[in-house]
Amino acid sequence: YMEKNYWQIDDNLYKVYISADVYNELEQDFKIDEAAKYMKDGDIIAYDIMVDEKKLKKVLKRLEEFDC
Repeated sequence: YMEKNYWQIDDNLYKVYISADVYNELEQDFKIDEAAKYMKDGDIIAYDIMVDEKKLKKVLKRLEEFDC
């Protein structure tokens, strides 16, 4: 069971919340343009990435594979 960790923020734009270790994997696959970092005690712990609907489906599929 994966909690919903994405939100639609415009007509064809979604924000996806992912942990930092997963982001490192996804970044190579998806050439992520826009990401906002979440930091704690100077360490990056997670990211919000911006993707269109087509890319969202691929990202969610990969997240299922990571089981996160």
